[in-house]
Amino acid sequence: AIRVTTNSAATDLGFAVRAGNAVMTEAMRIDSDGRVLIGATASQSVLLSSGNALQIQGLGSNTSGISTTRHSNDSGGPYFNFGKSRGTADGAVTAVADDDILGQIWFSGADGTDIKTPAASILATVDGTPGSNDMPGRLTFWTTAAGSASPTERMRIQANGFVGIGGGGT
Repeated sequence: AIRVTTNSAATDLGFAVRAGNAVMTEAMRIDSDGRVLIGATASQSVLLSSGNALQIQGLGSNTSGISTTRHSNDSGGPYFNFGKSRGTADGAVTAVADDDILGQIWFSGADGTDIKTPAASILATVDGTPGSNDMPGRLTFWTTAAGSASPTERMRIQANGFVGIGGGGT
């Protein structure tokens, strides 16, 4: 069974489910800011966000993980895409520029105050001047030292294939 509910101010939309004869529990909510909350009824800020558009909260790996699986009789696998444009409208394909961030993965843990201090990050950046079907890229790996609240670049793989460890840079 599924039940759709709204909160008392009619600003959030909730979706409750029941397994067997169990009490219905809310499985997903769309809040008044348009955020999709799975496993939670309130938005939680993590790292640099004040509440991302999609949030999953849970008490175990089966309720807080994301899985993508590809079933095909070929060598292809599942993937996760990040895309960046300098355009200012949906669907824009305005060229990016050298040093633009193309995507970033952050890893943060609760420190007893909040979950806004990063432990590590992987960053993909434009590494040169893009052209038609030409996108030079750089990957950098960042970690936060004990006693610090900010990550430091520890390794860099540049568009030309050079790898720097320990000092970043070129």
